[in-house]
Order: sequence, then structure tokens, then C-alpha cells
Amino acid sequence: MPGESKKPNLDNLKQWADDLACPVCYAQLRFEKATVVCSGCGSSYPVVDGIPVLIPRRATLPSTS
Repeated sequence: MPGESKKPNLDNLKQWADDLACPVCYAQLRFEKATVVCSGCGSSYPVVDGIPVLIPRRATLPSTS
């Protein structure tokens, strides 16, 4: 319906996972809940309205503890 908000369907996004790469280290990405996580450097990117936001400054870096 027009104007109706759709929830992001991460199952649909997962089909593109092999085509996406981390913009920082170019490693493969995996989808977890409402984020996309890099298997190389561990950066976590948000998914906004069903669209992965692969902008390095928007990434959450892994803790070094």
C-alpha cells in the first residue's frame, strides 16, 4: 500500500552478500540482525530502510579489548 512502511527483509539482502565487499578492507560481508559485518576487519555497517550503508565513517569498529 502507498505510504506503508515495510520492514527490511534481511533474507532478501542475504542473496546479495556474495556481491558486496567491505569498503575498508574488501573482505566478504555477512548480515547479522540489522547490520552488515565485515569478516575481515570486523567493521559493522548499519542497514537503514533495508539498504546497507557501506560508508566507512558510518561503520562501528570492533573493540580492541
